[in-house]
Amino acid sequence: MKGLKKQLFKLMLIGLITTGLVIPQKANASTTKEKETTTEYTMKKAKKEYKDKDGIVRGVVYYQYPQFEGTSEAIKKINSQLKKESSKFLKSESAKSIQEYTEGAIENNAFYDEKDQYYFKTICKVSYNKNNIVSLHMTEEWYAGGVYNQTDYGLNYNLKTGKKLTINDVISGNAKDKILKAAKKYCGSDDAAYKIIKNTKTYKFYFTKGKVYICYGSYELNHGTSWDIFTVAGKYK
Repeated sequence: MKGLKKQLFKLMLIGLITTGLVIPQKANASTTKEKETTTEYTMKKAKKEYKDKDGIVRGVVYYQYPQFEGTSEAIKKINSQLKKESSKFLKSESAKSIQEYTEGAIENNAFYDEKDQYYFKTICKVSYNKNNIVSLHMTEEWYAGGVYNQTDYGLNYNLKTGKKLTINDVISGNAKDKILKAAKKYCGSDDAAYKIIKNTKTYKFYFTKGKVYICYGSYELNHGTSWDIFTVAGKYK
């Protein structure tokens, strides 16, 4: 009798499989992945504007930055640092120069048209945000009457510890060797630019899934107003 029951169960199981039905199974800890979590944030901005006599904004100093949600000391520390960076930006020499150039252009009616506007601004994009690791891609732009400069860089943090990530934290193995190998491909025959990259002590970088972006601003590689960015394989997927 027991043998007959076993045969009947097997036949029922085969019937369920062939008809496309799925039999529920208990979750196996070895096959389930840890849930990837992101940290919520609110994008903030610090701004100063300079207007002409008609009330048209002719100069802007602008800094965009996130404030992360959470009550841990690490997140409080990072949020405080980011807010301080915005204050420093508004008081910087480059910010003062935009004010001076704007006031001079207003006085001398030197703008190209009604839409022409001088600015010093930093736009922030959160390029990586998983499991308490974040990378902020910061794009700094400066423009005053025909002269435009740009510098990209990153602010990279471990939200759990509150520490900034270094280039060695985001590239596996020998980071310097990998950067120089990528730089040779990027620079080609430009040995002068490669030498500058080789002699760089602290690299500006941000990262996305699987890629680290090494950044140089206008004039840094002797390429005039052009800015330079090349990639290296990254540790964070």
